[in-house]
Amino acid sequence: MPDNGNEIGMTVEVEPVESDSELEEPTVVKADTASENQATSWVAVVILLLIAIFDVSVLMIPIPIAPEFVEERLKLSGPHVGVAVGLISSAYHLGNSISSAMMGDISDVHGRKPVILLGLVTSCVCVVLYPLSTTLWMAVGNRFVCGFLSANIAMTRSCLSDLSRTWDTERRNMVFGYLGAAWGLARFFSSAFVGFTSGIMLPFLPFAADNPFVFPCFASGCLVLLTMITAALFLPETLPPRGASTNAEDAPRTRFQGTSMLGRLRDLNRFGGRALVKLLILHMIHQGLNGGIITCFVLLLALSDEEGGYGMSANAVGMVFAFYGVVGMLFQMFCYGPLCRTFGIRKSYALGTFLLGVGSMCLLLGTELVSLSDVNSIRMGIVMACTIPQAIGFMCGLPVLIALLANASPEELMGLTQGTAQSTGSFFRMLGPLVFGTFFSYSLSGTGPWCTFSIFCACYFVMTLSTYNLPEWLEHPWKGNHLDAGRL
Repeated sequence: MPDNGNEIGMTVEVEPVESDSELEEPTVVKADTASENQATSWVAVVILLLIAIFDVSVLMIPIPIAPEFVEERLKLSGPHVGVAVGLISSAYHLGNSISSAMMGDISDVHGRKPVILLGLVTSCVCVVLYPLSTTLWMAVGNRFVCGFLSANIAMTRSCLSDLSRTWDTERRNMVFGYLGAAWGLARFFSSAFVGFTSGIMLPFLPFAADNPFVFPCFASGCLVLLTMITAALFLPETLPPRGASTNAEDAPRTRFQGTSMLGRLRDLNRFGGRALVKLLILHMIHQGLNGGIITCFVLLLALSDEEGGYGMSANAVGMVFAFYGVVGMLFQMFCYGPLCRTFGIRKSYALGTFLLGVGSMCLLLGTELVSLSDVNSIRMGIVMACTIPQAIGFMCGLPVLIALLANASPEELMGLTQGTAQSTGSFFRMLGPLVFGTFFSYSLSGTGPWCTFSIFCACYFVMTLSTYNLPEWLEHPWKGNHLDAGRL
């Protein structure tokens, strides 16, 4: 008996020591692993935001110079200018609409990083070649190829969704706010850069000696090249392992049956339900309106005073867009988070579309106000003040809608969801500039710009009304148990 008691006593003394030793090591390893994963995630977020900045810059740089480029380089005039600007603006989005869903589906199987690198290579080459176009169809073809092979807008959304899937709601929403701020910075960077560098000649390059549009495009291409190298070296693959689920209890319900792209689209409809379909439709219409109003805004800024516009040069247009981007970026940095925390992302999106409608009418009101003064600084101040509602609406609209889409999608289909959104959205983003740019140009002889911008205002207000029956669960990332709450 004493021996047995002694054995028990030894066991009691030794086992806690061994147990403590065994527990301490895994705890330290887990802490180190969590810290390392968090650091890696934020490095990836920073790289993705850089990709977003320079990818959107490639998209935006041709826009401020488009009217002058069409007239001076492509030798078009009159109403053909508006049609040509619409075609050039639309071509990128046409290519994007054809390929984005396919690229998103490929990224769900083979990873995000290869698709991102392909897009960066394409953007670099196409933006360098764009100012060398001598015909309308060369310019349109360049933008089409760029859009077709680059799905980085959808890929950055998918990667951020992958990285933030297990984060709390506030941090997740803030990441998409940072994406919106990156877009604002891209608009600021590209527009300011074009405004200050358009007209700089490169006499040491024979093919560019008399081309004032080469320098901003070449410089942008170099920055995209640096971003591509950074992404190739430091961007981790964010695609979760196949079959992994952040919600263990939901894992059996998120086993998707589709092996082809069409099959996965059926799964997307099955697990996303009416809410996801509605968000995809809203995203599609929103993209079309945004593409149309940006094109018409550029045309309105370049339109002469006598015809009801602002009568600005390409440099002045670049300065206006730079201010536009700064306002949007500052809003995202300082107001986006508190707004989403206070009202939620559904009401924040409703506010964004409402401001876009109000901003459309403010742009028209500005044309009347600038006619009262001949002082350039006062005229510029009036124009900039009139862009503020639009700038805030842009940053509080589409970025918030993207966050809603991310919350509505199962993580295993995130690439397909964002690719489908980008594909359908790009199709309407293509139609927007083409339809509204053409309508704007041909309506000048009648109602002037008032009819076009009134249509924008009415459409954005309809978008505001359509947000009021979005379900409450969209405030948080997708979980399988939403199906039980009448998701379908």
